[in-house]
Amino acid sequence: MSASVLALVGSISVGTMALADDSAPRPWQGALDLRRAVTIKSDHVAVNRGELTAAGVDSEVFTPPRRTKGSSPSYPDAAARDGAQGTVLLECVIDESGAVEACRVGHSVHPAVDRAAMDAIRRWRYEPARVADRPRSIVAQFVMIFRLQ
Repeated sequence: MSASVLALVGSISVGTMALADDSAPRPWQGALDLRRAVTIKSDHVAVNRGELTAAGVDSEVFTPPRRTKGSSPSYPDAAARDGAQGTVLLECVIDESGAVEACRVGHSVHPAVDRAAMDAIRRWRYEPARVADRPRSIVAQFVMIFRLQ
């Protein structure tokens, strides 16, 4: 049995309100909540202009983040032995410098898979999202599929 990790990464939705929830990790506070209008799949980024507009972001002045560094995680041996596969959802901050600053698991597959996904994403680097040519911290939802073959 072999294992693979599909290079699908992240759905981001856009909102004009910054996260101010006390339960949000500290690095999230002040970041734009961007989880519906932009979808990142590996190096490909799709922007739903209607969702941007609905969120109050002018699509003409919005530039989504672009991954500049990073690779897919290895499939954890423990997860493969356990037959664990599925889709991990992580919510992470991409800060104004393009670093992935903080993550939390939104949907778990297996502790080892979740950890592998989080570790890989935290090593990735981006050209940051921009609004009117100004870099902005955003919260993005990353999707990573782990499949046994």
